[in-house]
Amino acid sequence: MATRARIGIQLEDGTIKTAYQHWDGYPGGLGYTLIDYWNDPAKVEQAVDLGNASKWGFIVGDKIDFDDRDNPMQELQNVYYGRDRGEKDQGPKVYKDEAEYIAKGFNTGEEYIYLLKNNTGKKDYLGKAQGEWFYTHYKNPQFKPLEKYAILEHIDMLKRHMEMMDKKVA
Repeated sequence: MATRARIGIQLEDGTIKTAYQHWDGYPGGLGYTLIDYWNDPAKVEQAVDLGNASKWGFIVGDKIDFDDRDNPMQELQNVYYGRDRGEKDQGPKVYKDEAEYIAKGFNTGEEYIYLLKNNTGKKDYLGKAQGEWFYTHYKNPQFKPLEKYAILEHIDMLKRHMEMMDKKVA
């Protein structure tokens, strides 16, 4: 079963460019990946420009065979419906502002929507401008900072995984 999500970046004019993502869209999955690997607004915009994806990995990547599950790049890079599968009409959607994004961002079954705001003044260790991630769930549609919640949920997932591994060993 998929946990669908929508990933967006706020552009300088206030509009929000977004793309759908099909798998693992919960904060401890996709959210954790976003805060760990996707804070560069230029990288995020490049990824969103390629449109709807099966999944986001650590890099945008290059065209790959969508159905080749043995290709190790499937785990590392984004896998797109348009670029990698050849599907039509899979480009990004643009919303006029945050209010419209929240109102319409859940319209294709998304449980979570994410937003990278790049006007927060955050910088990386080299002084390069970095965005800050926010998220919301369809049951409580208000943007809140993602980082703490994504990390806590990811740690909880790892603990459950370790418990399952311990049971297999016992």
